[in-house]
This record gives sequence, C-alpha cells and structure tokens, in this order.
Amino acid sequence: MTKGRKRILVYPCGTEIALEIYKAVEFSTRFELWGGSSNYDHGRYVYKKHIDNLPFISDNSNKETILEFQNRIKDYGIDYIYPAMDGVLYKLSQYASLFYCKIIAPDFNTARITRSKKLTYQLLESDISVPKIYENISEIKEYPVFVKPDIGQGSYGAQKIDNESILQNMNLEDILLMEYLPDEEYTVDCFTNNSGDLIYISPRYRKRIKNGISVSSAAASGHEFEEIALTINEKLDQRGGWFFQVKKNTAGKLVLLEVASRIAGTSAYTRSKGVNLPLLTLYLYTGEHIDRVYENNYDVVIDRALHNSYATDLYYDTVYIDYDDTIIFNGKINSKIITFVYQCINNNIPVIIITKHIGDLNEDLQKYRLSDLFDKIIHIKQTENKYEYITGKNSIFIDDSFGEREIVHKKCNVPVFDTNMIEFLLNPLELSKT
Repeated sequence: MTKGRKRILVYPCGTEIALEIYKAVEFSTRFELWGGSSNYDHGRYVYKKHIDNLPFISDNSNKETILEFQNRIKDYGIDYIYPAMDGVLYKLSQYASLFYCKIIAPDFNTARITRSKKLTYQLLESDISVPKIYENISEIKEYPVFVKPDIGQGSYGAQKIDNESILQNMNLEDILLMEYLPDEEYTVDCFTNNSGDLIYISPRYRKRIKNGISVSSAAASGHEFEEIALTINEKLDQRGGWFFQVKKNTAGKLVLLEVASRIAGTSAYTRSKGVNLPLLTLYLYTGEHIDRVYENNYDVVIDRALHNSYATDLYYDTVYIDYDDTIIFNGKINSKIITFVYQCINNNIPVIIITKHIGDLNEDLQKYRLSDLFDKIIHIKQTENKYEYITGKNSIFIDDSFGEREIVHKKCNVPVFDTNMIEFLLNPLELSKT
C-alpha cells in the first residue's frame, strides 16, 4: 500500500454503483479501495481487498446492527465508508455519529428526504413540476397510471397500470399512485462542493433502461435541466456527486421523478468526458476545495451490457504462446493477449513464444515493438512439433489452432487455450474465495 493512502470501504460492493466507484477510483494514488459484502455478490470478483459476511444494512436496520457492522470492520483501518445503495446511505447517514470513520453521505435530513419520493415531492412541488399523486383509486379519472414504491430503488415494484381492475387487486400499501408520464426520460448528474455551490451538471437521455438502470445514454441539453438542478441544490444540502431524474409529460414539460444523494450507476458517462464524480466526491470529503471541473469537448454515447468475471483453481507457472494469428491477428497486435502478457510479467510468470512463423521473426517483433517483451522465443520448423518443446507440469499453452492445442493437450497433459478464452485468464478470482 502506498504510504498515506486512505482506506475506502465501499458497501455493498456488488451494486452497479459500487462497480462504477471501483472503476473510477481503482488507479488513484490517494485512496485504497476495499469492498464489503453481506451476501454473495459480484463485488468479490472485482474488489481485490474484500470483507465478507458483514451485517446486512437496510432501511430497517437498528442501532445494534450498525454497531455490529462497525465492530466487524474496526480492525481493517477503514477511513471512510462509501455507501453504494440508497437504503445503506440513508441508514449510515442516520447513525454517522456512531462511527469512528467518516461516511460519504450528506446530512441525515437530506438523506431522509431523498430516500422518500413523497417527501421529495412535498419539498419541491412549489418550485418544480412533480407528478400528480392520487390519494386513492376513486380520484383517478384517466388511465393509464403509474405505480411505484415510495421508498425503493431501480424499477422494483414500478409498473404502468392500464385499468382500475388491476389496481383493485393490488396491495397499495406504501405505493404511490401517479400520473403516467409517456415521453423521454433523463438523468442529470450533478456535483456540489463543500460551499454548497452546484459546479457541474450533465443531463443525459436514458435511451434504454434495464432493471431500472440506464444501459444506453447520450447527451441532452436545455436550460430547464440547469434550472431544476439549481432549485434542488438550494432546497437540499447535497454534497459531492448526486443526480436527479426527470421525464416529459404529454405537454413536453419536464417532471421530476426522483432525487438521489449518490452517484448514478451510469455516471461512467461523465467519467468518459473527464469528470470523475466518485473520485471528486472522495477528494471533497477528505477536505479539498473544488470550485471547478473540466469536461472534454466531444460527444459520447454509453451502452452497457453484462460483463464476465471468473473464479478458478487453475495454477500455472509458465506460459507458452503462439505468434501468428494469436499475438498478431489480421496484421495487428491482439491487445487482450498483450494485457495478459503484462499480467504475467507483474506476477513473475515467464511467457515463451513458440512459433512456426515463416520469415524473419526478429524483424517482425521489432515492427510491432515486441522485441523485449517475452522471456524466450522458440522458433521451430514447419515439420517440428510444438509439444516437444513444452516442459513443466504447471505450464499452459495458448494457440489459435485446434490441431496444435489438441496434440499439446494429449502429449503434455496441460491446459490449452484458444484466443477467445483470454478473458478467462485475466485476473480470475481464486475459487476458494467464492
């Protein structure tokens, strides 16, 4: 650990918010990231430093659970806890005074209001357009309507209702009956400094939504976004990165959906333009004064999909790898292969080229600036067999040719890999840690 780095516990570390925090802060020289989990989640595949089996924190957690949570992390030297779920932020903000470390969250009143859509609407309805709320079914004169939990995240429990008979069969406890907003939906990422000044807003159109998360987003513009952001910032004591969501009604006017006191799961969009909201938020909470940010001047569209991670008990101490159509593919360097090679270098694992390359291999390696990258080069004749040069029971072999892989597997009894399997070799988790 670099001397003086602050330890940041991100909890729960498997949410989309936590995964974005990791990507945003991973290479910081100021902060060391730790992931925390209560249940089995994806975070253990991402966070290299991980605390498991923590007490589960939610909106309903009591003081005893909070104290137990603190007792579990006290020996890890955590300096800050970065909540990565709305209910956790709300509860840790409520009990912030009990912790020996600091909580990356606003004051409890702000956390309390932003946790409830009803409280948010009541605070802001005189200044911002908010959805019409029906107190009971009899008030509804026109369908469809929209229902969503007063307290919740993502799209859980939210749905469009087309007729009264459906509502009659629903449990509407703690559910908001709202007007249906049919038009475009937007997220506006914001940043407020320690003086309470709103110094950054970035509106984006939510092109495609999955499980309540924007998985495709592009830039939006308009002065109305800034006006809403400034009003929210004046009414709530936000701090660091936060966001709000709006949607157009039938008249084309922006109507507030919700305000959150945390970064959005797709705030990677702002990071792609040079504004790293999680990192800036950490700077803010560690005492830096931030009065401006700089955004690069280009357009961005972000599109997200599932990402694969792996756990394995594979162990190897030497890598043998083909050259043609493996390291070099279609006249270009296979960048994933080179990423893996550097991973081996970092782990002191020798990487040996074994190839039947036709021509001057040294000249080719110089052309692609690969001359000094490999521990050894075995350049064999077309009539020779690669398996004859592979030694060691803990070796692995990478080659695009099925025939080469098949014979090496049979003769040497070592794991073999095609180029499409490289992602599996990139920093897999130890199977015992799952």
